[in-house]
Amino acid sequence: MTKQVCSSIVEKFEQIGGSGVSYAEIARKAWEVGRTELATKLLDHEPKASDQVPLLLSMKEDRLALAKSVESGDTDLVYHVLLHLQKRLPLGSFFRLIEEGGVALTPASRLLQVYAREQNREMLRDFYYSDDRRVESAVLCLEEAASSQDANTKLTSVKAAQKFLSEDKERGFESKMMDESARLLTYQQQLEKEADGKITFFGLSVNETLRTLLINGMAKRADKVKSDFKVPDKRFWYVKLHALTEIRDFEGLDSFARSRRSPIGYQPFVRHLVSKGHLKDATSFVPRCDASSRVDLYVECGEWRMAGKECKERGDKAKMEQLRKTCPNSLIARELEQMAASMK
Repeated sequence: MTKQVCSSIVEKFEQIGGSGVSYAEIARKAWEVGRTELATKLLDHEPKASDQVPLLLSMKEDRLALAKSVESGDTDLVYHVLLHLQKRLPLGSFFRLIEEGGVALTPASRLLQVYAREQNREMLRDFYYSDDRRVESAVLCLEEAASSQDANTKLTSVKAAQKFLSEDKERGFESKMMDESARLLTYQQQLEKEADGKITFFGLSVNETLRTLLINGMAKRADKVKSDFKVPDKRFWYVKLHALTEIRDFEGLDSFARSRRSPIGYQPFVRHLVSKGHLKDATSFVPRCDASSRVDLYVECGEWRMAGKECKERGDKAKMEQLRKTCPNSLIARELEQMAASMK
């Protein structure tokens, strides 16, 4: 019956050429006299979404109002509907309306997230929670951790992110990483207490934590971090090499190099020391390097004579001649010639 009445009204206006007719106004009159279903059907003939939507909201046809605003492609209109519904509906009902709208209301869901991220992060957190979006919830927690200046707030946010990720079977790796991050932050708080707040550790990466411990003479603590956080030997050796060089502890660096067989070899010692301008200290590590690389390493250290002696010991005349041609001055060239002449 309602459908027939609606059709009759539309036909009459079409017959009299009523192209400028406001079906929204006619629908409002129908609604005001209690004909809600008729009003809704009449609004389907209203070409302007900006006229359709306000009346639908007044009629509390919330889902239809939101759907019409999305269909219009008018972002401002969608925002208008979202904000209106957010104020009028209980939060749970508001979220369900969007979630149950399916694909048709996906644009509205995205706009809500954009708005909430900028204006109301608490609402965004509630929205993700209600929609069971664990990964998005975790990312939101991490964003808050990154922006927080308070250590306890940062730690709480990281732990919350870990909890969300642990509830998703496909995010086992990420959950493990968050658990490690929380453990590291907790340990860093302990380190700062031990240092009476004079050294900053909180928020540093594992590598940066190791470096800070080493340059402050806390080698045992560095060993504990290496063990607790399963830092690979090679990475630890590089970090310690760089840290001891930074504080110019060359005696400690030599002891470290002798402590056991280096998992990274000794060329990195030579090259890093050279790069920092410590040529003399770099030279002391060359004899520990592979014989095939010693000549070139001595040259990198500026020790052309020692490079020549290495060539002589190996009986490498071709390399000796190459050194003679590329050495920096005639004095060294003559010495290299003498060495070459004494070679059998």
